[in-house]
Amino acid sequence: MARILLAGIPTFGQANPTWPLTTALVEAGHRVDYLMPEAFRADVERCGATLLPYASFLHGRPVAKPSQALGARRLFDELTGQLVRIGNDYDVVVATGLQPQFAEIERAVRVPVVRFSPMPFQNDRTVRDLMTNAKALPALVRAGLTTPPLRRAASQVVGRLMLGNHGRDVLDLLGPQSSTLNLTVSTSFLQPRADDFDESCVYLGTTPTMATPDPAFPLERLRNHRGPVIYVSLGTIYGGWTGYFKRVAEAFANSDALVVMTGGGTDLPSKLGPVADNILVSRFLPQADVLAEADLCFSHGGFGTITDAALAKVPLVITPLGGDQFFNAYRLQDLDAAAVVAPHQVTPGKMRATAEAILDQSRTLAGLPALAESFRTAGGPQLGVQSIEALLG
Repeated sequence: MARILLAGIPTFGQANPTWPLTTALVEAGHRVDYLMPEAFRADVERCGATLLPYASFLHGRPVAKPSQALGARRLFDELTGQLVRIGNDYDVVVATGLQPQFAEIERAVRVPVVRFSPMPFQNDRTVRDLMTNAKALPALVRAGLTTPPLRRAASQVVGRLMLGNHGRDVLDLLGPQSSTLNLTVSTSFLQPRADDFDESCVYLGTTPTMATPDPAFPLERLRNHRGPVIYVSLGTIYGGWTGYFKRVAEAFANSDALVVMTGGGTDLPSKLGPVADNILVSRFLPQADVLAEADLCFSHGGFGTITDAALAKVPLVITPLGGDQFFNAYRLQDLDAAAVVAPHQVTPGKMRATAEAILDQSRTLAGLPALAESFRTAGGPQLGVQSIEALLG
């Protein structure tokens, strides 16, 4: 039995992909402690691990608003300090999610430090490929990301102010950071230019998001509905964009579609106000269960949502809003596994027309079955356990 320390970033989008690996490590007989704020205690303990709380300045809550990025440096500094202080008490450290100070952690801790990424790895060539099609991003941003000197200069400013990463290239955060083992819940099919990455990179694939069952949610209504079922989510951090939900609700009001919306914790029902009878609005809902009944998914392109949808073979219409969502959206578009609607294009007419073209199969997403198959045939969390055990000898 090994003692394993996981260290997480307190957003649901970065935490949810780690639960299957955490559970698998515990089931393999290892003792697992997990550095996370109190808000994640139930999830950590459901996996069989022990929570080690940190980031008391968050008052136990997750990061749930884009504005909280302004306090990111404090978060990363505290997490790095904790890892340096206790990391050597374990046999291996697994740093999950965004880790701008990974190099400092790896230098300071004598045991192996594994990188766990909730998205595909990036390098100069993958960014250049993706930005060619990323029309939702301003041209200046695309030029900056694909011009290394400009990208490094911007990284130095943002890194010093917000991330505490001492001004390194932002691609250092998005690529394989560990010198020993880099795990990702992507697959070699989804990974752009997989041949660019060495044998330290292991593709686990993903499993459906672990969610607490909600007996009050009317799943039977979805199962019995005779028309299309459409799931709409912008995740936790971007769930406050009420205008998006209003336009989608207007697009399908009183149609034969049953539209299921969630604000990811945001009080979306109050913000939207009265809606048509065929629109269901919730704060939270069991995403994997809903997608099992869905015919279409409108999403921001968070990795958890796109993989849950792919596993359920549900076509995606993605409106990327930030972070890795642009990489996810345009990679899936490249694979012909999703349609992309830029934020400025979100109108009731555009959303309905895009949905109808997919639902009546006048627009086929031919790459979706191959994407789903890549997740089904990947090694999953058991491959992650085997890779960590091999690292420990």
